[in-house]
Amino acid sequence: MMRNFASRLLAPSARAALMPSRAMSVVSGPSTVRVSKLEKYFLAAIWISGISVIPAWVLTHIKEYKGPK
Repeated sequence: MMRNFASRLLAPSARAALMPSRAMSVVSGPSTVRVSKLEKYFLAAIWISGISVIPAWVLTHIKEYKGPK
């Protein structure tokens, strides 16, 4: 009984390993939509500020985190 249950569980994964997927396609080449430099700089500024906000907050409030001496 347990053997039959295990074989039913393993059958789909074994079948997937033996049969290659046919529904894949890879498109390589230049992008079809051009992104302006202004938009790239704006998004980079958002990324940089988003990454550095928490460390800056911690560094400015480090005395509060350490507590009174």
